[in-house]
Amino acid sequence: MMKCDNFNKCFGDKVVLKDFSLELPSRGVVAFMAPSGSGKTTLTRIICGLEAADGNCFACPKKQISVVFQEDRLLPGVTVLGNVMAVLEKGEENEKLALSWLDKMGIKSSAHLLPGQLSGGMRRRLSIARAMAYGGDLMILDEPFAGLDDLTRKSIYPHIFDDKKNDRLIIMVTHDRHEAEALADRLIVMDGPPLTVVEDVLLK
Repeated sequence: MMKCDNFNKCFGDKVVLKDFSLELPSRGVVAFMAPSGSGKTTLTRIICGLEAADGNCFACPKKQISVVFQEDRLLPGVTVLGNVMAVLEKGEENEKLALSWLDKMGIKSSAHLLPGQLSGGMRRRLSIARAMAYGGDLMILDEPFAGLDDLTRKSIYPHIFDDKKNDRLIIMVTHDRHEAEALADRLIVMDGPPLTVVEDVLLK
């Protein structure tokens, strides 16, 4: 169980989180929905330890965290395969794992290319493949399917969300309610700033 009680976050005079509390399970898929600029990305950054809450020590109990950011954040001078291997230890088994995830994302044939030689959708799938190969106890997917067409999305959903059977929590940030309701076990709708929970629904 992950629990945060009454914590705050300000950037200058802008109050993003004020007395914010949230309890999350240790496994399953939880979808966050909120308007742009409401503070949901700040919340996820605090959860995964990239941002500190103000005057409050919030520590994620998870040991290994994997994140798909809104930006692809790829290494431009490294091949597609090299980008995935960058988060893994060197070795034949991990190379097989990396290639397996590239295959699941439909980009294995581009393993030798550089990110700049890929389309925007292929770069997005590479970011997902890297995060999935790294694995971990907590996975945060921040608008992971932005820029992907419906057919591509549906082809990779099973590879990501069948993984929820494992002992991990997946937090998916999305603007698509239909997507959230189809893939998540729980939907948390928020508004802000300051960020406030306006709807918390168990879906499954």
